[in-house]
Amino acid sequence: MQTIEVVYSPLCEATGAMIGKLRQWLEGTDVRIKIYPFDRCPQRLKSKFQKSENCFIDIFYCENRIDAVPLHRDRIYAALGIRRAITQEDDESTMPVPAMTSRQLMNAFHAEQISFYPIRPDNYTDEMSMCLCNYPFGNPPRQFHQECMTIKAQVFSEVWALEDIAGIYAKYNGNVIGLLEVMPREILKKYGYMTGTTGKDSAYLSIGCYEIGYGIPRVEMIDLLMQQLIAVFPLFHRRQMEGIGIYEWNDGFNPYWVYEKYGFEKSERLSENTVVMSKMIT
Repeated sequence: MQTIEVVYSPLCEATGAMIGKLRQWLEGTDVRIKIYPFDRCPQRLKSKFQKSENCFIDIFYCENRIDAVPLHRDRIYAALGIRRAITQEDDESTMPVPAMTSRQLMNAFHAEQISFYPIRPDNYTDEMSMCLCNYPFGNPPRQFHQECMTIKAQVFSEVWALEDIAGIYAKYNGNVIGLLEVMPREILKKYGYMTGTTGKDSAYLSIGCYEIGYGIPRVEMIDLLMQQLIAVFPLFHRRQMEGIGIYEWNDGFNPYWVYEKYGFEKSERLSENTVVMSKMIT
């Protein structure tokens, strides 16, 4: 029997669906799956992650990484020497339809048709609906939604013990179209996301997730979310905030330019093209 080890971060609810699909793909094979959240994985696996990379979900075989997000069934099969069963059906994620152009987005914003909400204990499940029903890389199959929400809810419960809000999200026509999650640094670090390493963890808030709904212009929406986050700065208890900026990835998960535009300054370099940007908030 072969054994693979799966390390995932509960900071991303989509990992719940990836774990579910992985179990389906390997059902009926001689492969045993050991699954660890990042904070409880063996040090021999944790040491495989660089300080300049996030953990989402990573699969190890004989302590070698054989796949990472987004998971690819054929790549996993090849690494394990599994021949794909002819009778096995594809279970692809569903894709939402494109939403709007950049001009349409800005027109909707100026017409106050887009609503922004601080992420709070009474609405965080609404915020999670974007990554379940409007995910930019394909929605998780509905059968895994409850597992996805359970994984992420445990993280939010830790945030509420320290902060009243966890960032901000945007809605248009009843759908969540963007989110910007902010959490205490020690929580993001615990679950495998990049953070700063200088200063006291207990003094910092870290921006962990900057995600935009499918079909929404990413650069413009990223900018709007930061504008709205600044407006709710007084709702946070901690006064220092940081974000991870990656050069030459303007519409990515860790956009450098938006931090520079809104007054964050370089405080640390994690790799050649990845820096920590910090700001005192009032």
